[in-house]
Amino acid sequence: MSLRMNSEERIFKADQSAQPVLRVLIVDRDFMSSHLLAEALVRNRNCDAAAIHAPDLLSTLAAREIDLVVIGSDLNTGPGTGFELADAAYRAHPEIIVVLLLNQTDHGSVINAFRSGARGVLSRQRPTTEFLDCVEHVRKGYIWAGREETNSLLETLKNIPAPGGSTPNISTPLTRRELEVVQCAAKGKTNQAIATELGLSQHTVKNYLFRAFEKLGISSRGELLFYLATRGHAFGTKQKADEPYASSSILSRSSPQDLRDLGQEVPSVSGPRLVLGTRSASTPAE
Repeated sequence: MSLRMNSEERIFKADQSAQPVLRVLIVDRDFMSSHLLAEALVRNRNCDAAAIHAPDLLSTLAAREIDLVVIGSDLNTGPGTGFELADAAYRAHPEIIVVLLLNQTDHGSVINAFRSGARGVLSRQRPTTEFLDCVEHVRKGYIWAGREETNSLLETLKNIPAPGGSTPNISTPLTRRELEVVQCAAKGKTNQAIATELGLSQHTVKNYLFRAFEKLGISSRGELLFYLATRGHAFGTKQKADEPYASSSILSRSSPQDLRDLGQEVPSVSGPRLVLGTRSASTPAE
């Protein structure tokens, strides 16, 4: 991971100075790499960051107030041991944010990273500016996936089998009708198609989606896809013969009006977001 930066990338936003200092511990594949990442956070994000050895992480988390932990997926204790350490840290301290650095961005590694409790997943081959962006976003409550990780995640989600006739028995804040509407939206159906299938008006569908998105703390159909998939709801690319959709992408299936409705008009919510492959440190457009 390169540590070269230009002067523009060192400029902080005015609101960053008012934020409390982020307390970070870093456990990478070797102590030198951990130290370099800690220095980058101290120098460029004003964090209280320090390198630490893997065997000392859990005891340190128990003794100190820490906000965020960065863990390499493959530590010097063995390949894949970073996932186990991240899982242990998350289970013991679920309030602490976990970011995982991956050596490989294959499907299994990306899914294992999120299953281990990570809120940020990034390839170590990406530049340091992207690592800094990842930390900046997850501290604000977003969920971060870099470009390669996003591609792997979406490929995995696209391969989830299509839904059966029954609704998964999973706790959800949504009403039965709201769940029916969002499941249709997650399969890529436009508001008009959802209205026709469920016997509703387009205006009613739009209202159901607004309420559902607010309850779930999301603001786009991409985030909806991630939310449902990570909670065991089954959906995918299979469709009925009379459905006029050629693409398996929920965004490409959505009409321009639907994208405006579900991207720009959704009220601001405080729940976690999914940031896909963004390099700017500014809040991304939904």
